[in-house]
Amino acid sequence: MNSNEKFDNISILLALFIALLISLFFYLYNVEKSIQNYTLNHDKVTKLELIDKELNNFSISMNQFSDYDKINNELTDFSNTLRSLQNLLTLDYPNNLPIERKIKELTKYFNKKVEDIEYFKSLNASLISGSHFLFDLQNTIAEDMTISLQAKSLINEALFYILRYTTSDYIDKSYVLKKLQEIKKLYKNDNHIFIKNFYQQSMVMLETLSTLKSTSTAIHNSPLYRSIVQLNQILDTIYEKNLFIQKLIAVLFFISTISVLIILIVTHVRSLKNKKELLAFKYAMQHSDNTIVITDPERNITFVNDVFEKTTGYTAQEAIGKNPRILKSDQHDEEFYRSMNEKLDKGEKWEGEFINKRKDGSLLYEKASIVPVFLNNKLISYLAIKLDITEYIEQNMKLAQAASVFENTEEAIIIADADGKVTSVNSAFTNIYGYVLDDVKDKNLNLLHSGIQDNNFYQDMWNQILEYGLWRGKIINKTKSGEIIPVWTTIKRISNQFGKIVNYTAIQTDLRELENSQAKANYLAYHDPLTGLYNRVNFEEYLSHALFSAKRHENILAILFIDLDRFKVINDTLGHDIGDEVLITVASRLKSALRESDFISRWGGDEFVVILENLSSTSEAAIIATNIIDTLKEPMEIKSHHLITTASIGISLYPENGEDANTLIKHADSAMYLAKDMGKNNFRYYTTELSKEIQNKLDIDMALHNAIEKNEIYMVFQPQYNLETKEIISVEALVRWENDELGFIPPDKFIPIAEDSGTIVSLGYFIFEESCKAYKKMKENNLDLKQIAINVSSIQFKEPHLVETFISIAERHNIEPTEIEIEITERFIMEHTIANINMMQNFRNYGFKISIDDFGTGYSSMSYLKQLPVDTIKIDKSFVDDIKHGSSDNAIIEAIIALSKTLGYTIVAEGIETKEQEDFLKRAHCDIGQGYLFSKPLSYETLVKQFSK
Repeated sequence: MNSNEKFDNISILLALFIALLISLFFYLYNVEKSIQNYTLNHDKVTKLELIDKELNNFSISMNQFSDYDKINNELTDFSNTLRSLQNLLTLDYPNNLPIERKIKELTKYFNKKVEDIEYFKSLNASLISGSHFLFDLQNTIAEDMTISLQAKSLINEALFYILRYTTSDYIDKSYVLKKLQEIKKLYKNDNHIFIKNFYQQSMVMLETLSTLKSTSTAIHNSPLYRSIVQLNQILDTIYEKNLFIQKLIAVLFFISTISVLIILIVTHVRSLKNKKELLAFKYAMQHSDNTIVITDPERNITFVNDVFEKTTGYTAQEAIGKNPRILKSDQHDEEFYRSMNEKLDKGEKWEGEFINKRKDGSLLYEKASIVPVFLNNKLISYLAIKLDITEYIEQNMKLAQAASVFENTEEAIIIADADGKVTSVNSAFTNIYGYVLDDVKDKNLNLLHSGIQDNNFYQDMWNQILEYGLWRGKIINKTKSGEIIPVWTTIKRISNQFGKIVNYTAIQTDLRELENSQAKANYLAYHDPLTGLYNRVNFEEYLSHALFSAKRHENILAILFIDLDRFKVINDTLGHDIGDEVLITVASRLKSALRESDFISRWGGDEFVVILENLSSTSEAAIIATNIIDTLKEPMEIKSHHLITTASIGISLYPENGEDANTLIKHADSAMYLAKDMGKNNFRYYTTELSKEIQNKLDIDMALHNAIEKNEIYMVFQPQYNLETKEIISVEALVRWENDELGFIPPDKFIPIAEDSGTIVSLGYFIFEESCKAYKKMKENNLDLKQIAINVSSIQFKEPHLVETFISIAERHNIEPTEIEIEITERFIMEHTIANINMMQNFRNYGFKISIDDFGTGYSSMSYLKQLPVDTIKIDKSFVDDIKHGSSDNAIIEAIIALSKTLGYTIVAEGIETKEQEDFLKRAHCDIGQGYLFSKPLSYETLVKQFSK
């Protein structure tokens, strides 16, 4: 037995010793609790005995007025005590038939006794009432001068014996009856009504007394008390038996605990000796260059070296004592481990490769050799020597992934050599054109020409490819079967490090489906494609007509701005397909909740807007809003998901809150946010008292209108540098705003407001002008820069003469368009309209470069980008922030860089703040870096002073 086994045995014995101690204390606690329960039960039984005696004493007072409330309290106390006792006994002695039968018997006897006591009470009350009547009648007779003295004397004597009969068992009932018979003769002879009443009442009272005495006897003779005593005896017997057993078990616990303690001490002493013998072996293994793992025969880890800790992320303390399964990644099936264990069980050496998992969850590929170690023909351990081959495996996987992307994309990809002859095509090319690789290999792609576009078209195309390295446009090609098809084509020139052309790549998207869907596009121009509701364009047109009608007829009109509460949670957790189904269901419910004359549209995302016309009063809008809220909050079943979504509604009224469309919509939107602030699932009318946040936005908006004139807007510039040479090659222009009253306002706060208000257009031209002016001065001060990157809002792209204005500004400052990079956001990319594409292409035709800013934060993909005239991809700072060993974002960054390189894009990583981030991006072959590690944004003067040569 090795030291690890003894260590395990000590652990087991120590655990057993602690378990025994805990069990002993817990058992003694239960014994004490059992005694307390017995005492409690015994007290309750004793209480039942005492109450029963009180009830018996009550039945003795036959002709006395008793305190019925006291008796009722005694009965209630007995019933509650019996019920409490029954519950306690059920918990303490479950399934004990003698106790259960005795409780049922007690309940039965008690219920019978209650009936007798109630009957006794009614008789007692009747008897007392009759006694008072007899006394009053006797007084009347005594005062009546028409009744003889003999009769009066006989009546008094009879009354005396009746009263004696009520209090004594020595008076015979027959003697009393005899006296009453004499009175009966008197009233028959005298025919006196008082004497007759006295006789009749006395007979009734005598019968009542007889019944009362028999009832009292029945109460006294009730077997209830005897049953209570028997229950007490049963409990005493069970308690004495359990107490004997509990004492015996406690003694056994004590003896077992002492025995385990003795064994534990002996085992520990022996283990200390073996532990010292292993120290020398451990020191030798610790300094191996490979991962070394030693396990005991049960395959629990007893030793790991420093290489193991560096490779797996587990410390020696975390691994020792564990099974190597802590590294298991579930990448191997059970047959793999069964085969390995079968060989090791035979005492043979095993060699192979593991796909394990590090502590941080990343995969670890290892080539391993495991050898069973024997001493004196006895297995004492297993020795595993492992080599980390992760980097080699991952490189192979990246190559396989790139090949998979190439083969499985829906766009046709063509790779040609420097002479333009085809070297490779993917399966999408075959699907679109019908040609396989053997049909087109080593051939020029002019075999796809349809003849619709002349030679001048292709000559211009190649001139642009050779000059700029890129061409994008629509080509009319011909398939193998002769079908004419339009394709959107991106052709890029690929050069090596020496500038020599090595390849051309062409990516083509089939436009047949797009061009065949023009009818659908016409429908979508006025309808939401998901819900079928009217869209924003249709809404704005309808609202202008509705306002004209309301003004002409002096009617009330309401705008309801509806926003779903917590819809983003459903979308993010269950997916967009579930979110879309929710929106469809909501649209249907909204239509059912509105009148036929009401107009409803989907404003965008999870927002809907309703126009209510011809309202009789302003409160009618509240009724409809309430109906909408009640309708929407009903649960909905979406693909086995039980979902509930509510709505917040803002209401603005014409003409009370405004007379034009923009004002009414803005006020309804403001009221909706107030409804959300008030807890959601409700509606609010617009009021002039706006919330702080809305007022703050208004303050920013108002101040922004004069910010340029007041010289509050200024520019700073952040260097962009070559990651390989660490030399500055360009700058990004960044806008800043410092207001006298509002202080410093960050761009992410005022830019969205500027876009909403339209101020972004004039602000954008100012930014472009100031950036060009500063860039000219930088060059004049010997700053060696290739270009300046300027952010342009997607709103500004809607300006009709934007390109011409930018070119005019650049010429004014003697700057070539090729020195300017226009940065656009993914929001602009996702709109992906023909107008946007034409605008971007127009910029590139004049020499401007196009950059996609914050790439990765939206939903754009390479399948979109490769159709667009783009030169640079900027990886968003959120990805760079998460760069660390094994992070999933690392793989995303590498994939973005690899695919972008394939498409010929320049890669910029922004937000680099640590050396670790910079080193990773450099290894991933990122081109350009930007961030605080190299330089924070600087004023023009500081930039020139710090970087001019």
